[in-house]
Amino acid sequence: MVFDPCSLLKASLEGDDSGTSILSIDKSSKKFEVIVKNQIFKSLEVGFDLDSFLSQKIDSSDFSTELIYKTNGTILETSFGKFQFPEGEKNKDYTKFCIKDITTRQRQEEEIAWRLRFELGVASSIQILIQQHSIREGLPQALYQLLYFTEMDSIFFLKYEPNEVEDRFKIWVNERKTTKYPLIPKECQSENWYDIGLGRWIHRLKNGKTIHLTQSKAMPREKWFFDQTKAETLLLIPVRFEEKFLGVMGFLKYKLNSPIQHENLLIYQTVSRWMGLFVQRDSDLAELNRYKSALESLILERTLDLTKTKEELERAYQVKTEFLTHMSHELRTPLNSIIGFSKLIKLSDSDETGKEYLNYIYTGGIRLLNMINEILNLMKIESGQIKIQITTFKPEDICRQTLDLVQPQAKAKGMDIRFRPPVHSKSITSDSGKIQQILLNTLSNAIKYANHPYIEFDCEWVGDFLEISVRDYGPGISEEDQKRIFHTFTRLNDDGNVEGTGLGLSISQGLAIRLGGMLELSSQLGQGSNFKLKLPEIIK
Repeated sequence: MVFDPCSLLKASLEGDDSGTSILSIDKSSKKFEVIVKNQIFKSLEVGFDLDSFLSQKIDSSDFSTELIYKTNGTILETSFGKFQFPEGEKNKDYTKFCIKDITTRQRQEEEIAWRLRFELGVASSIQILIQQHSIREGLPQALYQLLYFTEMDSIFFLKYEPNEVEDRFKIWVNERKTTKYPLIPKECQSENWYDIGLGRWIHRLKNGKTIHLTQSKAMPREKWFFDQTKAETLLLIPVRFEEKFLGVMGFLKYKLNSPIQHENLLIYQTVSRWMGLFVQRDSDLAELNRYKSALESLILERTLDLTKTKEELERAYQVKTEFLTHMSHELRTPLNSIIGFSKLIKLSDSDETGKEYLNYIYTGGIRLLNMINEILNLMKIESGQIKIQITTFKPEDICRQTLDLVQPQAKAKGMDIRFRPPVHSKSITSDSGKIQQILLNTLSNAIKYANHPYIEFDCEWVGDFLEISVRDYGPGISEEDQKRIFHTFTRLNDDGNVEGTGLGLSISQGLAIRLGGMLELSSQLGQGSNFKLKLPEIIK
């Protein structure tokens, strides 16, 4: 019985899970012919010019992997591979050409990338607002930063400021990616929304409902808003604090036939939570400023009652404490969820790209969480709310414990830490945890930035003061940079290869001062740096 080689070849291709074909390519003319293909290939080749694609690849001898975007939204991945065909003609090469539908995988990767960009935008915006004394000053920059990381075209925030008879708003933010997009109408601020046909919107927003509306689905009395803004899609999210309606965060999208996915809509809604915290903080600070002005006037008129002054000051500190508590919870909880779920998601072993993106989400979440923790610690130090726990202990014991914690980091970089305990051992009365935090920061920095085989870690008593120094033999720090090394968010020689937020040394200096001491720096370019922690024997 005689078997047709092409028939056998075709039968073997039917077992592939992707569209597979065999091409014969004339070595001299580079003309090709598809001599066999499986059923999957036949279904996937419909909808794009296969002949032109192959001719271009063969003429340029470019057989690299390439993506093809079909008009129906399907995304195909193409690949070539050499193929041995003994029964073929001598003047022809035979190549396996495969096409695979990767639409689902590509969409998943795009969704993961979008979510990661959005989280970066949220973190960047929060950092801006945390650094600003007044939300009114930092909110435009913060929301523009958030807009940059989204697919939206415009963003605005309307502060709810009703009077006795009308529901009115004040425009706090009105930003757009480019000036070709119109700003939202002034009527949104100057007029009562019920009078200008937007009563349905204000009613839903005050009841905690999100409005996701396209121009085609707007009611006739609402069409004027879309006509003036030229927008295709409108997203309005109520901003609340606890049960109080504070305002509206809005987004506009101008691209046609580009709806907001339901999953992404939920992510946009989460932004209103931290917005509510900051807007309420601004209201609280404004209220505190009003109290301050009132107190100053009363001092000029008469002697202020001491009891009332004490109560007002306690309330001010309570507002600040509540803000820190709320912000810590609201920021850490979603980040912990992101980190946790990124570890729980299970992908197949073959989906290496998906696993890579999940790892991006996990490591990004850990970095953001560490950054938030450092910012909160810094705020506690600056507000004087850091708690000191006094115990009596041997300083060399804390040094050895800290050394054990950083040894893995040092070994990973091939570095040795040479520890020298004090010649005469005696106890110190201070906060061992805060001292260890300072030492961890200085040792970690020395390991990250130094390029020398070892670091010197010395502990000694000089009179009634304990001195613990961490000396590295790295690139050193210039005199100009030494003036700002302890400032917040300061990172020197930041080329993006060293992780950190620029808060470690600022926090360490704040803790050292709180313990009655000081963190000092001596350094020369090319000769390394020496950070020395000086602490009194007994904290007062």
